[in-house]
Amino acid sequence: MTIPGMLNLMKPSNRRAQARRDKSAVLTYAIGDIHGSYLKLRRLLGHCAVHCGSGTPRFIFIGDYVDRGPNSAEVVRFLMKTQASAPNLTMCLRGNHEAMLIDAADGGDELVWLFNGGDATLQSYGIENAAEIPPEHLAWFKTLPFAVSDGKRFFVHAGILPGTPLDEQPEEAMLWIRERFLSDTRDHGQYIVHGHTIVNDGRADVHPNRLNLDTGAYCGGPLTAAVFDDASIGPLALITDDGEITPAPALDEQRWP
Repeated sequence: MTIPGMLNLMKPSNRRAQARRDKSAVLTYAIGDIHGSYLKLRRLLGHCAVHCGSGTPRFIFIGDYVDRGPNSAEVVRFLMKTQASAPNLTMCLRGNHEAMLIDAADGGDELVWLFNGGDATLQSYGIENAAEIPPEHLAWFKTLPFAVSDGKRFFVHAGILPGTPLDEQPEEAMLWIRERFLSDTRDHGQYIVHGHTIVNDGRADVHPNRLNLDTGAYCGGPLTAAVFDDASIGPLALITDDGEITPAPALDEQRWP
């Protein structure tokens, strides 16, 4: 399959340090797994807007908007409205939980979805089974791409199959992979920005070749955004829904344990 690209994603800036200070720069914010955490999402986006200053924030959502947390329906409605009002500034990717919901709604094994938190989604919609998901929401889930690249970063829900070209990644890997990907230290050709696997300490996991943004928003952790510009490959900073902004170390300062 061919992975869709993103053109003119960010305006260039001169240096990494300058990008940290320049509040008028166009910045991209990648948001980790939401899982029905609507209030955390709204708070985080507010902090991102303040951080961006007078510039234009662009958002990439890594997937898993539904299940487990209490407000999946509100999250989906908000993201659909946000994307419709600013389609060039908002990219929503598909996560494995959207994939499970689609399968359940289309007559697949609904028990698998329910076992993975689908019951919370049904409750948030006030319905009894996946077939009752609003048709416009189900249609939106089906339009969500599996990954997107800006030429330097490859944004994807779970990760990639190491050794396979990025434009030939299998859907199963992009939605579900943990190992072999997480422990693979090689350069994948682009920096991989992903979620899917909750980090143990509630802080985004920065590595030389990848960044994990799943900080467990639905189970007591923060919802986290990573900030990128066009000059650097790795993140400039990490922002959580409580307003904490942490400068990210340069990738050449990172070491695998």
